[in-house]
Amino acid sequence: MLYLVGTPIGNLGDITLRALEVLKSVDLIICEDTRHSAPFLHNYDIHKPLTSYHKYNEKEETPKLIEMLKKGKNIALISDAGMPCISDPGGILVNEARALGIDISVVPGPTAVASAVSLAGISNGFVFIGFLSDKNKLADEQITPFINVPLSLVFYCAMHDLDKTINYLYQKLGDRRLTVIKELTKLHETVFVTTLKEGFSGDDRGEFVLIVDGKESTSISVQLTPLEHLKSYMDMGLSKKEAIKKVADERGVKKDEIYKIALEIDKK
Repeated sequence: MLYLVGTPIGNLGDITLRALEVLKSVDLIICEDTRHSAPFLHNYDIHKPLTSYHKYNEKEETPKLIEMLKKGKNIALISDAGMPCISDPGGILVNEARALGIDISVVPGPTAVASAVSLAGISNGFVFIGFLSDKNKLADEQITPFINVPLSLVFYCAMHDLDKTINYLYQKLGDRRLTVIKELTKLHETVFVTTLKEGFSGDDRGEFVLIVDGKESTSISVQLTPLEHLKSYMDMGLSKKEAIKKVADERGVKKDEIYKIALEIDKK
């Protein structure tokens, strides 16, 4: 059996009774960083073989772990904090195990995205994007499909990327309400409500979840057809190139699609 075990995201008291039971019963525990997980496990008097499984070695380690599972071993997968596979390693192992018919069980525990959304009072749905890529091109691919979604957008963010991420989101999404949640479940857990334009001016030490309001339903992009949308910006004085880029960004489509529509204007 492969167990996916949720662990605390900050407060050690958030471990579940079932998680402790499973971690004490398995033959092996795999984690992102043994130096991080060992003290946590020892705190609960859990002394099981421990091995590293992270994004840099998961392809190499997965076949070895699959062989152990096929031989009848029970393995628990944990991440440094929260639920495995959610912006953490584990997907490759889970998919391979499932394809081979190996039993998999989830042991639910805390997760930063659900905790942050609850703390922010969001009850009408959300889009979880996780960490944005350091490369703008890849970040664009992550966020473009959701630019005009009316649901809140949820991101994870490391402290050294905080200002850069907020500025990027402002450039892509325009000015929207931003909820910054810092140090979930820890002593200095704090919620800041600001805007993407104003940014964050608090202490940037710690771990962050960013929640950005969704696109308002009154957006021009949902009131107009793509052709009308494009013409409206050109009538405002934007060049065709500028208008194409703006419409593509606002509608969450590729510029090539809007360029084809622009050709209709040229024909007319």
